[in-house]
Amino acid sequence: MDEMTDKQMEVILNLVADKFAGCKDMDEVKKAIEDVRTLAKKEKPAE
Repeated sequence: MDEMTDKQMEVILNLVADKFAGCKDMDEVKKAIEDVRTLAKKEKPAE
């Protein structure tokens, strides 16, 4: 697996932070966690 660059890590963390920023209650937080996990499982496109 390729190492992630600091920039890629920053982009990913910002996406995750944005997801949680919109949550108003625990149910929305749980949904955001599911969304993030789903994204994490997706195959990375071939470069």
